Amino acid sequence: MLSADYVRGFVDGEGCFYILNSKRVACEFQASQKNRLILEEMRDTFGCGYVKPKYDKAGTYVYLVKSVRDLAEKVVPFFREHPLMVKKDQFQRFAEAVEIQRSKAHLTVEDRRRIAELKSGTSETIRQAPAKAG
Repeated sequence: MLSADYVRGFVDGEGCFYILNSKRVACEFQASQKNRLILEEMRDTFGCGYVKPKYDKAGTYVYLVKSVRDLAEKVVPFFREHPLMVKKDQFQRFAEAVEIQRSKAHLTVEDRRRIAELKSGTSETIRQAPAKAG
């Protein structure tokens, strides 16, 4: 398993937090690398997702997590506990979009508008998750 510091640094450089908002709303975490073994270790560290070829000419692989449950229960808590530096704002918008997506079976017009704001980065305020008690 990879150390938390390694994962955080790797994702700050090679990771991305996507918010998809077209006909459907979806969130996706991914990291790319030519070395498939590193991505497989990342998958094992998170305990979710999968690794596949990226189908580019460079021979790159991509580690993907698309499950809302895995994003909400594994990926988001990991990066809340081990904050990113470079992609901090991107992650905060992503984490809020994951929470909206997870908490609602059917998104309202207001939810879709909020997700669109988060995706575009035009949101003036990022809602912070409540601090854990304990």
